[in-house]
Amino acid sequence: MSSKVYVAAIADATASRLLPPARRARLQAELRAALPELNRRYRRALAARFAVTLGDELQGLLTRPAPVWDVAHFIRARFPEIAWVVACGRGPISTPLAATAPEVDGPCFHEARAALDRAKPGRLVFALGGFPAAIEPLASYYSALYWSWTPRQRRAATLLRLGSPADAAAQLRVDRSAISHLARRMAWPLVAAGDKMFRAMLETP
Repeated sequence: MSSKVYVAAIADATASRLLPPARRARLQAELRAALPELNRRYRRALAARFAVTLGDELQGLLTRPAPVWDVAHFIRARFPEIAWVVACGRGPISTPLAATAPEVDGPCFHEARAALDRAKPGRLVFALGGFPAAIEPLASYYSALYWSWTPRQRRAATLLRLGSPADAAAQLRVDRSAISHLARRMAWPLVAAGDKMFRAMLETP
């Protein structure tokens, strides 16, 4: 078993099995179509590329935890109509590295899968395994905020976490003042402070 520590990421489209067959088939096709952009954008951080597993699940292997935040929000931004659970596991691998994550196995993947299983009963949308225990309340905070917001607020939050207010306004095709209004209603300075703590904890050894 390798002693190097990796981060396995599993992004699961929640309740996708409840979608009408045609819509689920379209989602699966859209996921496959999004893979080149996802893998190109984060290629410097990938030990094994993302691939679609179980039809509507994305699985990748990262060399370090820092990019987890941006990867999760890229997926949320690319597929905003889906409530994603992003589960990450930190640990070694027990097989050789391969081109795509589903070809690799080891404790980091087991941690990610266990985190995903724990997430569903508690309606967590960010779940972590193999990280310091102190990060768990931050994952709960993130998820509580997610479910307290309207779909429009969730979309705005994702875009603000990925870029600037101007970028968010452009993506939503609204005036910058509309983003400012949304941010005030969401108490964005407090959210940003919590996000900063969450990101710092992700990178804690």
